[in-house]
Amino acid sequence: MLVKAPQFLLRNTNILSIFTASFHFMTHVPYTYKRGHSERYIFTSVGKKKIEKVVDFAPIGIKNIMNLGFGDLLPDESVDDTANSNNGDLIKVLATVIEILKDYTTEYPRVEVFFAGSTIERTKLYTRILKTYYSDFSKEFIISAISGSENENGRIPFEPMANTEYLGFLIKRIN
Repeated sequence: MLVKAPQFLLRNTNILSIFTASFHFMTHVPYTYKRGHSERYIFTSVGKKKIEKVVDFAPIGIKNIMNLGFGDLLPDESVDDTANSNNGDLIKVLATVIEILKDYTTEYPRVEVFFAGSTIERTKLYTRILKTYYSDFSKEFIISAISGSENENGRIPFEPMANTEYLGFLIKRIN
Protein backbone atom coordinates (compact mmCIF):
# COMPACT_ATOMS: atom_id res chain seq x y z
CA MET A 1 0.00 0.00 0.00
CA LEU A 2 1.43 3.40 -1.00
CA VAL A 3 0.31 6.41 1.02
CA LYS A 4 0.93 9.96 -0.12
CA ALA A 5 2.17 12.12 2.74
CA PRO A 6 0.17 15.30 1.93
CA GLN A 7 -3.07 13.38 2.41
CA PHE A 8 -2.09 12.81 6.03
CA LEU A 9 -0.60 16.26 6.53
CA LEU A 10 -3.45 18.49 5.63
CA ARG A 11 -6.84 17.19 6.65
CA ASN A 12 -9.16 19.83 8.04
CA THR A 13 -11.86 17.78 9.78
CA ASN A 14 -12.63 19.08 13.29
CA ILE A 15 -13.08 16.02 15.49
CA LEU A 16 -10.83 16.25 18.53
CA SER A 17 -11.66 18.88 21.13
CA ILE A 18 -8.88 20.85 22.77
CA PHE A 19 -6.82 18.51 24.90
CA THR A 20 -6.13 19.70 28.45
CA ALA A 21 -5.35 16.56 30.46
CA SER A 22 -1.93 16.02 31.95
CA PHE A 23 -0.02 13.18 30.28
CA HIS A 24 1.83 10.50 32.17
CA PHE A 25 2.04 7.92 29.39
CA MET A 26 5.83 7.77 29.39
CA THR A 27 5.50 5.66 32.54
CA HIS A 28 1.99 4.36 31.87
CA VAL A 29 1.54 0.65 31.20
CA PRO A 30 0.44 0.21 27.57
CA TYR A 31 -2.18 -2.22 26.34
CA THR A 32 -0.96 -5.58 25.14
CA TYR A 33 -0.72 -5.52 21.36
CA LYS A 34 -0.23 -8.10 18.66
CA ARG A 35 1.43 -7.80 15.32
CA GLY A 36 -0.97 -8.85 12.58
CA HIS A 37 1.75 -8.74 9.92
CA SER A 38 5.00 -6.85 9.61
CA GLU A 39 3.34 -3.44 9.23
CA ARG A 40 0.12 -3.81 11.28
CA TYR A 41 -0.29 -3.82 15.05
CA ILE A 42 -3.64 -4.36 16.78
CA PHE A 43 -4.73 -3.74 20.36
CA THR A 44 -8.00 -3.31 22.22
CA SER A 45 -8.91 -0.08 23.96
CA VAL A 46 -10.88 -0.92 27.10
CA GLY A 47 -12.80 1.99 28.54
CA LYS A 48 -16.49 2.71 28.26
CA LYS A 49 -16.50 -0.03 25.62
CA LYS A 50 -14.00 -2.30 23.86
CA ILE A 51 -12.64 -0.81 20.65
CA GLU A 52 -10.09 -2.50 18.42
CA LYS A 53 -7.34 -0.06 17.44
CA VAL A 54 -4.80 -0.37 14.66
CA VAL A 55 -1.37 1.10 14.05
CA ASP A 56 -0.26 0.62 10.44
CA PHE A 57 3.10 1.46 8.92
CA ALA A 58 2.84 2.14 5.18
CA PRO A 59 5.37 3.36 2.60
CA ILE A 60 4.91 6.91 1.33
CA GLY A 61 7.00 6.49 -1.81
CA ILE A 62 10.26 7.85 -0.37
CA LYS A 63 12.96 5.33 0.48
CA ASN A 64 13.14 4.44 4.19
CA ILE A 65 10.17 6.61 5.21
CA MET A 66 7.01 4.96 6.49
CA ASN A 67 3.73 6.61 7.43
CA LEU A 68 2.30 5.76 10.84
CA GLY A 69 -1.46 5.48 10.51
CA PHE A 70 -3.60 5.03 13.60
CA GLY A 71 -7.31 4.58 14.22
CA ASP A 72 -10.22 2.29 14.90
CA LEU A 73 -10.36 -1.06 13.12
CA LEU A 74 -13.50 -1.35 11.00
CA PRO A 75 -15.28 -4.64 10.19
CA ASP A 76 -13.81 -4.66 6.65
CA GLU A 77 -10.26 -4.44 8.15
CA SER A 78 -9.86 -0.80 7.05
CA VAL A 79 -8.93 1.91 9.54
CA ASP A 80 -10.99 4.94 10.56
CA ASP A 81 -8.35 7.55 11.40
CA THR A 82 -10.92 10.26 12.06
CA ALA A 83 -12.84 8.43 14.81
CA ASN A 84 -13.10 10.21 18.14
CA SER A 85 -13.76 7.29 20.46
CA ASN A 86 -13.92 9.18 23.78
CA ASN A 87 -13.36 5.85 25.49
CA GLY A 88 -11.80 7.36 28.62
CA ASP A 89 -8.38 5.75 28.11
CA LEU A 90 -6.51 8.23 25.89
CA ILE A 91 -3.33 8.12 27.97
CA LYS A 92 -3.12 4.33 27.81
CA VAL A 93 -3.92 4.31 24.08
CA LEU A 94 -1.14 6.83 23.34
CA ALA A 95 1.27 4.91 25.59
CA THR A 96 0.50 1.84 23.47
CA VAL A 97 1.11 3.69 20.20
CA ILE A 98 4.47 4.89 21.56
CA GLU A 99 5.43 1.32 22.55
CA ILE A 100 4.47 0.12 19.07
CA LEU A 101 6.59 2.87 17.51
CA LYS A 102 9.52 1.75 19.66
CA ASP A 103 8.99 -1.89 18.68
CA TYR A 104 8.79 -1.09 14.97
CA THR A 105 11.84 1.17 14.95
CA THR A 106 13.83 -1.37 16.94
CA GLU A 107 13.20 -3.90 14.17
CA TYR A 108 13.68 -1.32 11.40
CA PRO A 109 16.22 1.17 12.81
CA ARG A 110 17.02 2.75 9.43
CA VAL A 111 13.41 3.70 8.79
CA GLU A 112 12.05 7.14 9.56
CA VAL A 113 8.43 7.23 10.64
CA PHE A 114 6.22 10.07 9.47
CA PHE A 115 3.06 10.93 11.36
CA ALA A 116 0.54 13.72 11.54
CA GLY A 117 -2.91 14.01 12.99
CA SER A 118 -5.90 13.31 10.81
CA THR A 119 -7.08 16.76 11.90
CA ILE A 120 -5.31 20.01 12.73
CA GLU A 121 -6.35 19.54 16.36
CA ARG A 122 -4.75 16.11 16.53
CA THR A 123 -1.52 17.39 15.03
CA LYS A 124 -1.52 20.11 17.71
CA LEU A 125 -2.06 17.39 20.33
CA TYR A 126 0.94 15.46 18.99
CA THR A 127 2.97 18.70 19.06
CA ARG A 128 2.11 19.22 22.74
CA ILE A 129 3.05 15.63 23.55
CA LEU A 130 6.39 15.91 21.74
CA LYS A 131 7.14 19.23 23.47
CA THR A 132 6.24 17.88 26.91
CA TYR A 133 8.23 14.67 26.56
CA TYR A 134 11.00 15.86 24.26
CA SER A 135 13.71 15.17 26.84
CA ASP A 136 12.55 11.53 27.04
CA PHE A 137 11.87 11.02 23.32
CA SER A 138 15.13 12.64 22.24
CA LYS A 139 17.11 9.98 24.14
CA GLU A 140 15.83 7.36 21.68
CA PHE A 141 14.79 9.31 18.59
CA ILE A 142 15.85 12.08 16.27
CA ILE A 143 12.76 14.21 15.78
CA SER A 144 12.15 16.43 12.75
CA ALA A 145 9.07 18.39 11.84
CA ILE A 146 7.31 19.48 8.67
CA SER A 147 6.58 23.19 8.73
CA GLY A 148 5.08 25.63 6.26
CA SER A 149 1.87 25.55 4.29
CA GLU A 150 0.03 23.10 2.08
CA ASN A 151 1.75 24.44 -1.03
CA GLU A 152 5.20 25.16 0.37
CA ASN A 153 6.62 23.17 3.24
CA GLY A 154 9.87 21.68 4.39
CA ARG A 155 11.61 19.62 6.98
CA ILE A 156 13.14 21.35 10.01
CA PRO A 157 14.56 20.15 13.32
CA PHE A 158 11.83 19.84 15.96
CA GLU A 159 12.25 22.62 18.51
CA PRO A 160 10.35 21.93 21.74
CA MET A 161 10.48 25.58 22.84
CA ALA A 162 9.39 27.05 19.48
CA ASN A 163 5.95 28.49 18.98
CA THR A 164 5.58 26.86 15.56
CA GLU A 165 2.57 25.14 14.04
CA TYR A 166 3.82 21.91 12.56
CA LEU A 167 2.14 19.93 9.78
CA GLY A 168 3.66 16.59 10.76
CA PHE A 169 6.69 14.84 12.19
CA LEU A 170 9.46 12.43 11.27
CA ILE A 171 11.04 10.22 13.90
CA LYS A 172 14.11 8.03 13.49
CA ARG A 173 15.63 5.76 16.10
CA ILE A 174 19.09 6.81 17.28
CA ASN A 175 21.45 3.96 16.39
